[in-house]
Amino acid sequence: LKYYSEALTIYKSVSSRARELGGRSRLALQEVASTLKIMGMVYTKRGELDKAMSSFQDAIDIMRQNFSEQGSGAVVTSILARIGGIFCKMGKLDEAMSHYQEAYDLATRTFGTTDHPEVAQVLHYIGGIHQKRGNLEKAKSCYENAAKILQSTLGHDDPTVASTLVCIGGIHYREKDLDRALSYYNDALRLNRAAFGTKHPDVIPIMKSIAAIHTKKENFDKAIEISTEVLDIKCADLGGMHPEVASAHKSIGNVHYKRGDLACAEREYRQAFYIYKQTLGDDHDSTKSAQAIVGQICKEHLEIRAQASSSNNVFFKRAPKGYECL
Repeated sequence: LKYYSEALTIYKSVSSRARELGGRSRLALQEVASTLKIMGMVYTKRGELDKAMSSFQDAIDIMRQNFSEQGSGAVVTSILARIGGIFCKMGKLDEAMSHYQEAYDLATRTFGTTDHPEVAQVLHYIGGIHQKRGNLEKAKSCYENAAKILQSTLGHDDPTVASTLVCIGGIHYREKDLDRALSYYNDALRLNRAAFGTKHPDVIPIMKSIAAIHTKKENFDKAIEISTEVLDIKCADLGGMHPEVASAHKSIGNVHYKRGDLACAEREYRQAFYIYKQTLGDDHDSTKSAQAIVGQICKEHLEIRAQASSSNNVFFKRAPKGYECL
């Protein structure tokens, strides 16, 4: 951020000097606005939302005061969308929607059409507001329109549309339409793998969603296969002793538990507990949670043994693998 501030000071100096000489440095003004926008993005990442908002608004003022709408529209559209994102982070959905709608209207005027990637991006954001408000049909409509625009303008194999496909899949998941959700997730995974590679960390969130659907559909082998692949990617990226790796072990353990395989579930949760303990300490919530689950599984082991003993080794419905006759 220090270097962005220094750049902004230099650009402002160039602009002021140009005015003193009787002219106006349009290039310097554009660079000042661009630097303010970047600073706003950095402030946003740092969680300094008021400073981000101020930088974004200053950038908009410079563009609107010194350039025509046609000349400033693309930049202002992008900044308005980022301001909308800040309001969304703050939970001010009405203000967020207002800025997204302004960005959408400006983008359609600037580009002269709704069939443009920038318009699609704003539609995606508007869909997000509808989704947060629980208006799933409106959200899905926005996402679907955004996906169509991106595919028609960028091509069906462009990874830009992947995040929108994930959002559509997420709505189908909430509506319990698992097959359609899985279809959208698989399409998004295909695009991201083609763009980033099969072992890139950015494919992990989609893979986890796909594994969750297979678990719900009781396709346990497939869920474990995908969850294990997620574990391998995380280990390769972060090393074996990392909280994210522990989380992957928990996910695998959860599938085994739902399957009824308590032995494998306990193994995975014990590994998660060990990693959490070593990396986060005994008092961290993740460590305590994993420890509690291990304790619960051990308790269920004892109950199964007691039931088996009292019923002369009768098989129980969906008894855990390896414990049917204990």
